[in-house]
Amino acid sequence: MASALEQAVAAVLTTFQKYAEHSRDKHKLCKAELKELLQKELPTWTPTEFRECDYNKFMSVLDTDKDCEVDFAEYMRSLACLCLYCHEYFKNCPLEPPCSQ
Repeated sequence: MASALEQAVAAVLTTFQKYAEHSRDKHKLCKAELKELLQKELPTWTPTEFRECDYNKFMSVLDTDKDCEVDFAEYMRSLACLCLYCHEYFKNCPLEPPCSQ
């Protein structure tokens, strides 16, 4: 049986692949795929009032090589930043799960 961390790594990989496979380059996310991934995979963390210009801005921040797509390394940097933010936010909380979902 896979450990929780092994399952998390598999989830990160398969989630990226699931959304990237829709475009011509199955190793990158276009803006529409990134938007769909955020809306479906992080629904409670993606504001419902996000406008198209908000997705454009988010895309431009993640797309560090400015090729109008998010590759796996850029995706991983965004997840790492999200994890760091959560770690800082919850580091003084009890060791219980931060969410009750």
